[in-house]
Amino acid sequence: MGQGADPAGRPPPTIVCAGGGPSAAVAAIALLRATTWLRLGYRIVLVDEHGHHARGPGYAPGDARLLETPVKAGSVLPDQPCHLMDWARGAGLACGPETRLPRGVYGDYLAGTLAATAQWAAPHAGVRMLTGRVVRVAAASADVVVDLAGGGRIDAVAAIVATGDPRVAPPPAIPGFPEAGTDGITTCSRGALLTPGGGVARRVFAVGPVRRGHAGTTIDLIGAQCERLAERIADTVLRDRAVVLEGP
Repeated sequence: MGQGADPAGRPPPTIVCAGGGPSAAVAAIALLRATTWLRLGYRIVLVDEHGHHARGPGYAPGDARLLETPVKAGSVLPDQPCHLMDWARGAGLACGPETRLPRGVYGDYLAGTLAATAQWAAPHAGVRMLTGRVVRVAAASADVVVDLAGGGRIDAVAAIVATGDPRVAPPPAIPGFPEAGTDGITTCSRGALLTPGGGVARRVFAVGPVRRGHAGTTIDLIGAQCERLAERIADTVLRDRAVVLEGP
C-alpha cells in the first residue's frame, strides 16, 4: 500500500502548497507533526517554480550571507526553541543562542528538517516536491483544483498559498475571493482565506508574508502561524475526509 492509500486502493487525499520555499516547508512540517499520530493518510505536494524546495530563493546552498535573526529565533518547531541550535551543533558548527548562521546553512536546516519529518511521518503521510508554478486555485465545496503553468492540474482537498512577499511574487488567482494586491491575501487568524462577505474558506489557506499585514514575518512567527493552520486543516479537512473514506 502506498503512502496514505486507503484499503480500497483509492489515492490519498492531496494538499498542495503553492510555493515551495520556507513558508511552505514550515507549513508541511507543522501539518505532518500535527496529524501523523492520528494516522490520517494524505500527501503534501510542494510546488516551487524554480525547484528551490524548502529553501526558496533566499537560502541557496553555499550562500554565506548571515541571517538577520539569531539562532534563538530560528527554530521551525515552536515547541522546541533550541531545535536549530541543536541541529547546528550536531552538524559541527560553533553555535549559541545569539549566533547568526549563514543563509545557505539555514537552507540546509529547512530542507533537512522537512526531510526528517516526512520520514518520521511515513507511511501515513508523504511529501512530494514538484517543480512548477501554480497559476490558479479554484475551490469547490469538497475539493480544490490547482492549475499549473503549461496546463498541468492537481486535484486536491486543500491548498496552501505560500508564495512569499506579494510585492516580489504575486500569488495565484483564486476565484471567489478578493484579488490579492501588493499587500497580500486577507485571512482569518488561523490562515483560512476570507470571502468578500467575511466568510471563512474551508479549503484554501495562506501562510507567511503573502498574508495581508504579515510582510516581513520572521520564521518564528511563521511557525506559530503554521501550528494554527495545521490544527484547522486537520479538523476541517483531513478528519472529515477520513470519515468519508471509511464509509460504505
